[in-house]
Amino acid sequence: MDLDELKLFLKVDGNDLDVNLTGYQLAAEVYLSNAGVAKDYTNALYKIVATMIVGTFLENPSLVASSGNIGSLNITMNSLIAQLRLSGN
Repeated sequence: MDLDELKLFLKVDGNDLDVNLTGYQLAAEVYLSNAGVAKDYTNALYKIVATMIVGTFLENPSLVASSGNIGSLNITMNSLIAQLRLSGN
């Protein structure tokens, strides 16, 4: 997913957060990979989950800045990640 699409989905205007968003997107992709989910932006569910994780980081930067532990992802997001993992994507 390119930066403009990510910003559109998250309703972010301007360029002030571009570096943060790019970093958060990479972190979301690593998180999903570590959860056993292959990167696949052609899969609508993957795209939504990755964007939700970026949005969570954007709203709570301390999740990334502290220990790197993002265990506080909500149950909906964890359920979607489980669905992706089980579907083999």
